[in-house]
Order: sequence, then structure tokens, then C-alpha cells
Amino acid sequence: KRISLTKKRTFQSGTFQSGARQPPGCGWDAAVIYADHCATTPCLPAAAAAVASALAAGLGNPAARHHAPGRAAAGLVDEAREAVANLLHVRADELIFTSGATEAANLALLGIAGRLLPSRPRFAALAVEHPAVLATLDRLTMHGADIVRLPVQRDGHVDLTAAAAAIDGRTAVVCAMLVNNETGVVHDVRALADLAHAHGALLLCDATQAPARIAVDLPALGADLGLISAHKLYGPPGVGALWLRRGLALEPVFAGGGQERGLRPGTLNVPGIAGFGVAARLALERLAERRTHLQALSTQLESRLIAALPGLIIHGAERAPGIAMLTLPGLRHGWLAQLAEVAASAGSACSSGTGEPSHVLTALGVARDDARNSLRISLGEPTTTDDVAHIADALIRGARRLQGTIT
Repeated sequence: KRISLTKKRTFQSGTFQSGARQPPGCGWDAAVIYADHCATTPCLPAAAAAVASALAAGLGNPAARHHAPGRAAAGLVDEAREAVANLLHVRADELIFTSGATEAANLALLGIAGRLLPSRPRFAALAVEHPAVLATLDRLTMHGADIVRLPVQRDGHVDLTAAAAAIDGRTAVVCAMLVNNETGVVHDVRALADLAHAHGALLLCDATQAPARIAVDLPALGADLGLISAHKLYGPPGVGALWLRRGLALEPVFAGGGQERGLRPGTLNVPGIAGFGVAARLALERLAERRTHLQALSTQLESRLIAALPGLIIHGAERAPGIAMLTLPGLRHGWLAQLAEVAASAGSACSSGTGEPSHVLTALGVARDDARNSLRISLGEPTTTDDVAHIADALIRGARRLQGTIT
């Protein structure tokens, strides 16, 4: 069944317009409905225009503030830094621009280890953290770090009793993502921050999935460091930021110039940063509308699936809107392969293709075979109610085909 192109919506001047066709060269079959917004979001035209404008402007190096082209570039960076800071409710001079949240995680954790590892060898992280955090921590074991993965309950939330037992005076940092990238669970970052601070440890919050769905106030969460990536909030890929609370110091990971307070040397990606700033500004302005829209779509999708597929599990409690990780226990393998007209995933894009089941689902106690056959549907601002109806129909048809109830 092909999807009518007239039922799609695309970005127009920073927002959406109903009835628009997919733009030419969009990179995939225009009849495929995109339901993988946790992996990446389409770049807003306003953000893309900011990137193109910066590329065409003949700007100088933002570090060269002694001449006009350099000052013009620096002005764009400063404006974007302010917009991203406003989105996270932090000070602009506390942000360090990076190539994305993965680099920011490496810079934060390796930088902390460079200063604290001899005196505080323990690093604790939720067992469901993003691979960018977990893999960086695993790397630290080669240098003598004691890595503790904090268990979660079947509803996806951290076991605070186990966390309290694991966090002590040896702990350097506790890692707690705000919104899980596979289940959408909103974690109690504040409670973990209080546990960390009681023992003199720091709290690192991966906020990457949050700004496109819920409000983010890193200081109010008790975080000391935070991660964010532009392409998860309708900005361009290849740019992100690390928030470092005022007064904290990191050991530099890279050698080079003095850019970004000497912590991230190298010429800044001015076009990407300009697009990031526009996306951040629009994320703040459109937050309430986006959240309402995604919550309505989630209700529509999940109620339809639950009614049609007895035994379906939607993992996680207290989730951010627009994210659903689905399991039908015992279903024959191949559910994802049934979705020719829907672009979805089996979990984190950063660990796809490994053949291993989702570490998030196994942490929740899901059987390995069921975890391998689970699906994540992540909706976004351009998703329509017609899209959700088609997604639900495709999921139901695929499951019933595997169950042998239809051919």
C-alpha cells in the first residue's frame, strides 16, 4: 500500500504546512513515513537557511576578532550560544560547542577522569544510558576506573535504593540521561543529583532527546554537566554542546589552540552553530505546541495498537511524548522487516547492526529474543494523524502476518 504524497507535511519557513509534497532529493522514497525522530530529526528550513547564509557570507574565523570578517563570524557564534543557553536555562559562557553529544560525552568524562581518577576512581551510570556514555566509561576501565551500572526497574526508572548503595565517597561522577533514547522514560535526574552531591560527586545529564519534547532546566535538575546535539531538535548534524557548570574544570582531551576556553581546540563550525542556534530558539518558542502535538499522536498510536494487539508491551512509565518501544512477547522474528512503508528502528541508531539486542530492553528484564524483535516508533513535529494511522496499520499487519493470522 502506497501512501498518498498529499497526506505528508514538510517544513515551510521554520514550521509545517499541510498538504505539501516531499521535497525532491529528500533522500528516501517519498511514500515512506518517517518514524525515527530519536535517531535524527529533519532540519528546519530556517535552520538550514542559517547554515547556507553563513556559508555564503564569506565570514572569517571567529577567533580572529581583530578584523570585521572574524567579528561577524564571532557574532553568529555568540548569538547561537545565547539561544542554546536559553533553551537549557544556563549561562551562555558555560557552553562549549562540539561536533555533537558524543564528543561532548567524551570531553566531559575523559576530562573529569583526567582530574579526579586518582582520588575518585568510581564512575556510575544508568544501565540504560546512551552508548556514547557507556562506551566512554568502558574506555576508562583501561586506566583503572571502577565503572558501576545502576540498575533500572521494569518500568525503566532507576532503582534508587541500589543507586544509593553504589554512590559513595569514591565516586567522581554519576551519569543520568533525562529522556531515554529508546523508551522515552523521563528519569529522576534530581534524585540522582542529590545522591551524587551528598558524596561530593558530580552529575552529568545527557539531555539530547529532551528539548524537542519536554522542557529542560539543567541547573534545576541539579546537573553539573550536560550534553546536547543539534540534529535531535531539528537542527543540522555535526554540531552539539557541552554545558559545564561555572567553577568546574576539566582536563583537556585534545591539544591545539585556545578555542572554547582551551577545552575544544580547532576552528568552530560557524555554519552549523548558526543553524543550531536557530533550531534552539524555535525549540523554546514551540515547546508547548510540540509537546501537545506529540502527546496527541502518542495517544492515538498507542490506543490503536493496544486494542488490536493483545499482549503488546509499551515499555516505560512516565515517558516523554512521541516515543514508544514496542514488544509482542513470543512474536516470530522479523517485525521490523515487515514495515516497508515506515522508517522505524529496533533501538539506538548508534548501536544498530551489531546483532545484539537492545541493552536498554535487557536492562528492563526483557528476554533477549523479544528484545531483538522489538520496535521503536519515534514521532516528530512533521508527523500527522494520517501518518500515525498508517504506522499503526503497518505495525498491526506486520504482527498479524508473523502470527500467521493473515497472509
